[in-house]
Amino acid sequence: MKAAYVASVMGATLLVSTAGAYEYGYVKGNDSGGIIPWSCETEMVAQQMAGTHCGGYNKYARITSVTRQYGDYIAFACLWTPYVAPYQIPATRVRTACQSPPIRRIWQPLDPHRVGSDNE
Repeated sequence: MKAAYVASVMGATLLVSTAGAYEYGYVKGNDSGGIIPWSCETEMVAQQMAGTHCGGYNKYARITSVTRQYGDYIAFACLWTPYVAPYQIPATRVRTACQSPPIRRIWQPLDPHRVGSDNE
């Protein structure tokens, strides 16, 4: 009976500990701004993530830079009003849909018309 109780408490702890996990990554920052790890999927919801973060400080979010490479970040600033410094801190557009990158070929397939000819 005691083993069943311990198992149920451990199971409930695991459920509660993963309930707040983010699907797209974590926002790291403070009241002046922050960063979001870049991925194609994260870029689509970056404005909402930054807005939620800055909203906790009663501020507005402005995406300031997007480096589209895995391992890099989406940076944003938290501003008191969305009308302040539109030219000093310009907003950067983010993508609204993911597109797969073009396939790079490492090797070129043989041309069947050139096989056997010695450039005569």
